[in-house]
Amino acid sequence: MDDSALASRIGELLAREPWAPGIAGPWLHALAHRHGIDPGRILWWDGAPAVRAHACYDDGTQGLARLAELLGPAKGEIQLIVSDERAAPWPVWSLQASELVPLLGELSFFEYAVVLDEGATLVFDTHHNTLLVSRAP
Repeated sequence: MDDSALASRIGELLAREPWAPGIAGPWLHALAHRHGIDPGRILWWDGAPAVRAHACYDDGTQGLARLAELLGPAKGEIQLIVSDERAAPWPVWSLQASELVPLLGELSFFEYAVVLDEGATLVFDTHHNTLLVSRAP
């Protein structure tokens, strides 16, 4: 699935479009700097110096269960960044934490990041079937 088809499908499932590129681009740039990541990197998770926790999984179902565990205490609005191994700026959606796991369960595997705590925490899903957590210092 190319990124435009993926973004369209996510928009369809959420019944809303991603943030406008003029908003998403600067926000992503600031978020990268907050986490000590070069914003020009394609694989942010590979360049995040603050990654401290991780959870490995065998398949998509187990990955969603591990993600639900990591998100357990999250309430309210979060952001979904769909990076899918492409150069930024990436599509970004705001959604309720409770919407995320059901949404991802409807989609084929892709790389993404979830932004929690108003940007203080990033959860990355990598192509290595690993969830990585970065907490800004």
